[in-house]
Amino acid sequence: MHVEPLIQEHHPDEDRGLSPFRKTADASARPALAVGQLFDAGFNGDQLKGRNVLLYGAVGTGKSTVVRKLVLDWCAGSVFTQFKLVLPFSCEDLSHLSKPTSLRDLVGRKYVHLRKTPYLSGDHEKARDVLFIFNGMEKMKLDFRIGSTELCSDPNEALPSGAVVVNLLRKYLLPERAYFTSRLLQQNEGNSNRAAESLVEMLYLNLQRESELATACFLPSYCWLTCATLHLLHFTDAKSPIRTLTGIYTSFMRLNFGGEVITADGAVSSPVQQSTLMLYVVRTVGKLAFDGVTNKRTSFTDEELEQWVGGKTKTDEELQQLAVFRTDVLDFFLVPRGHRGADPESGGRRYVFAVPIMQEYLAALYVVLGENKSVLEKLNREISEALGQASEDITSLLSILSKVIPFRIFAIFNLLKLLPKLFDRVSIHSKGRIANTMAAEMFRSEDSFNEDVLDQVEQSLLGVHGPQPQEEVHTRAFELYPIFMGGLLHYGNRRLLDQLGCNIKSHTVVQNTRALRKRLIKQSQMNQPPEELMDLLVLLYEFQNPRLTAEVLQSIKTINLSTVRMTPHKCFVLSAVLGCTPSSFQLNELNLSSCHITQELLQMLWPAFRHTSNLNLQFNSLGSESCILLRDLLLEPNCSITSLQLCDNYLSDSGIGHLLEALAGNRSLQRLSLMHTGLKDQSALMLAERLGQHVALKELNVAYNNIGDSAALTLVDACREHPSIHTVHLYLNQLTDVAKQSLYVRGGPRVKEGRRVKVLASVTEGSDISEDWHPILSVIGKNSLSWDRERVREQLLVFLKDLEWGRKQHLSFWKKIHFRRVESVVRQMLRLLEKSRETGKGSK
Repeated sequence: MHVEPLIQEHHPDEDRGLSPFRKTADASARPALAVGQLFDAGFNGDQLKGRNVLLYGAVGTGKSTVVRKLVLDWCAGSVFTQFKLVLPFSCEDLSHLSKPTSLRDLVGRKYVHLRKTPYLSGDHEKARDVLFIFNGMEKMKLDFRIGSTELCSDPNEALPSGAVVVNLLRKYLLPERAYFTSRLLQQNEGNSNRAAESLVEMLYLNLQRESELATACFLPSYCWLTCATLHLLHFTDAKSPIRTLTGIYTSFMRLNFGGEVITADGAVSSPVQQSTLMLYVVRTVGKLAFDGVTNKRTSFTDEELEQWVGGKTKTDEELQQLAVFRTDVLDFFLVPRGHRGADPESGGRRYVFAVPIMQEYLAALYVVLGENKSVLEKLNREISEALGQASEDITSLLSILSKVIPFRIFAIFNLLKLLPKLFDRVSIHSKGRIANTMAAEMFRSEDSFNEDVLDQVEQSLLGVHGPQPQEEVHTRAFELYPIFMGGLLHYGNRRLLDQLGCNIKSHTVVQNTRALRKRLIKQSQMNQPPEELMDLLVLLYEFQNPRLTAEVLQSIKTINLSTVRMTPHKCFVLSAVLGCTPSSFQLNELNLSSCHITQELLQMLWPAFRHTSNLNLQFNSLGSESCILLRDLLLEPNCSITSLQLCDNYLSDSGIGHLLEALAGNRSLQRLSLMHTGLKDQSALMLAERLGQHVALKELNVAYNNIGDSAALTLVDACREHPSIHTVHLYLNQLTDVAKQSLYVRGGPRVKEGRRVKVLASVTEGSDISEDWHPILSVIGKNSLSWDRERVREQLLVFLKDLEWGRKQHLSFWKKIHFRRVESVVRQMLRLLEKSRETGKGSK
């Protein structure tokens, strides 16, 4: 899909004032031009000479896309049919040519078949049929001064590549057409599957609601950023290369601001005088973003823009830089808020970042680059270096004088040697503050129960689907801010930023990593909510430091991600982070219950399962095919899983068959929970038949299934014959009262000194209360609202009937009290079920 750009005739000197946004009234007054009209015969020009067309605009507005589409359309014969030859060139490639070359050789080098073309012979009539396209003109730093660039009209004369282009523009060399643009963008194509279609649909719905994001996505670069982020979140697979969210945003900056410098008057300046545009963005827009993050604000007034972006500019040179920056760059990041964006207090217009995450990225970059330093910290390095050099010179001089004038007073000057060390200590302390800021922002108590940070990223692009809040919230959590700070310290991102003139020193990384390690280890030892723990894993992944990751995880014994909605990228993050630990590292528990895990995600989590002994996969979307993967996992020689919980997944008889194939080859599994997995008599009989192949199993849970009397009795007999099984859960199955009594009797030892198997089938055992009544009711109460409520209600009524019958069989007052106590618990659960059912009906 291609959206035709809005092209308007524009004078280069217009819109150079201090207003950060161009006035829409002036823009709308100009007629729009189609690409095919740029070189029409009647369009404002001298027909005896070729026409130069300069296409310019803010970064990311689609100039490079227009060029590529233009070339393709000319090849198809739909535009610029008046030209017989179109020659596209990349100015970035031309800038790397070191040897002088002629125009004909320049064309012949790239287009071999055009070495002897008559259109470049110098004949003016032939030259009219040629269109030159130069992409990225700013990369060549052309100098149009006559004293600097030699004039030339001969296409066969060898000149530097920059001089060839300058003479073409001056119309000394071939009076032909030239079409200019800037910045080459790359776009990724997504997979056309159902998941992608669903994401596109949700994105489209959100674009209809969020006018700021919709405006941004008309720019190809922001469209690429949105698609790249969604691709990372939803289409990461085990074979994908390592991609991080920080890396995507850094690449976005590299694509848009690579090689860009900001000068006073637009003239070519020396490298010392030049300031990279990206660094200027950090010092202005980054400062604004940092202030917003610090004060929990996402929107800004005109006065705040003037304060943070304008600053205390004094000279004409700084004012001119600021005017250029505001016209071409500022509105690339900031856009006016939509109809909901008025200031609730003053009613004035406010501005927000086109993509909300960009605020957190620029704020993090502002901090990591040290732009938020105090005055003392800013002067630290300069003073340290100056005093260090001065102390060396003075020491050398005094060592000579002391031989002639042996005054001990000269020894006091040795104190100068201590000053550089003192400033270095101050510097080290200030560098450690960055890590402390990261840890403090990462574990804010008020953000503990927010959704995990990757879900927040997705919601910023796809919106929140469901009931919307009655009032708009003008503040939000900035939990991605510290994660970006960690990601920016990675070598790959530092290398890209260095190309943009933003240098992060290696000693800064070392000092912050050392300080961050202590804070993260301390925080990881605390009991974090699942969402906060997921954020910690994302931080470790973005940091891309295997040694730091392994040291932090050594202090974590349990990873509880229960209720966290796992996506392909989250599964990849979990596996990659645990993959940094040594093979001997083992978690006590990996809790992935209610995480929406499917068969595809299960495959991605395979490396993580090798580091856990207790694996909880309760309440997911696992089926019979998933059992094949679990079978292969249990059959691995180094498998260390001792407890496997597959409750509340419909595995079916075929799935149980695949899973039981692992019993013969596995030696680690001790507890297997298949509660509420759709087991029938056939599965129970298969389980009874194969239990003897696995001698390590100690506890088997097949509660809340569809197992009848005969299959249950057979299974208990097999467990009694097993050498190590001591507990079997059979409650909430299709069992009669007679079968429950028989199960209790069969659970006893065959011989007097034999081993007893505890069978949990009901809260009563004959006329007595089962000693395990509390665990049974606890499991039912915990899951009653997610299970079939009518079936649970029926089973609780059966329990209540058994308790009332058992109470009547005893004469002891204390026995009756005990029965009534258990009855009250069952009645309370029934009341809760009835209340939830009435609430559900009311909501409908």
